[in-house]
Amino acid sequence: MVIKKQQVRNLVWSAAQRLQFIEFRLQWEGHVNRSDLIEAFGISVPQSTLDFREYMERAPGNMDYDKRLRHYFPTPDFMPVFISERAEGYLSQLTALAVSGENQSIPGLMGATPSFDILPAPERRVDSNTLQLLLKCMREGLSIETHYQSLSSPIPTWRRIAPHSLASDGLRWHVRAYCYTKEDFRDFVLGRIMDLRDEQVSNISATADAEWNEIVKVTIAPNPSLTADQHKIIERDYSMVQGQAEISVRKSLLFYLKRRLGIEDGIEKSPAAQQVVITKVVSAKGMP
Repeated sequence: MVIKKQQVRNLVWSAAQRLQFIEFRLQWEGHVNRSDLIEAFGISVPQSTLDFREYMERAPGNMDYDKRLRHYFPTPDFMPVFISERAEGYLSQLTALAVSGENQSIPGLMGATPSFDILPAPERRVDSNTLQLLLKCMREGLSIETHYQSLSSPIPTWRRIAPHSLASDGLRWHVRAYCYTKEDFRDFVLGRIMDLRDEQVSNISATADAEWNEIVKVTIAPNPSLTADQHKIIERDYSMVQGQAEISVRKSLLFYLKRRLGIEDGIEKSPAAQQVVITKVVSAKGMP
């Protein structure tokens, strides 16, 4: 959930959470009462009364109390003060529920949820011991030999790498590391690491990985082969301004961004399959 930090700056964390709870319920479920707050946070009745009074003082005109129904309802002039009005705030809570069953940013934040489901991603196996060793190497500046199965090789081979970061393309995790065999920084899929051995002190610094440290701004636009009406809906779907949107990404992750957008170099697809095109890629700045 996106929080408007300037509104909660003078509140203790627990109080801020309760005011955000009130506002979230008002915005997305259309009503809230004291029992909702008491059940979610385990507070007393007097404390819940104080919280609603505090909310009304900080967000005057945002809610009215219906004595018959014993609920607060948003007014026609309701405007979020403590949370973002963006739909992503609500949808992210549904995602959290689907993934963990209960891991909401505020306990009990959502009361009545709509019927929903999220397409599960195939489980990508990552060995916990492998991850622990890689994290140790990153913390202590070590290199390590990895028994790695590359799809460009028929059998797994041993190679020494100096890992410095982890990255995900949204479906799988890989380790960004210097490969002593190829003498270059590369991505190694965690699930394809068969074994690890022989830790040694490394002389490779993450600052030497130019593509990891460079940020590029990628400008996307609707596929020019789409109709005018299709152009408009793609602009809306991707929150484009004047027919384009910018995405900032590490240069080493640009390949994965293209794949997510359905863009494959040298492969022509139908406009329905490739709804956007990249019009420009420029270097933005380096990252530490």
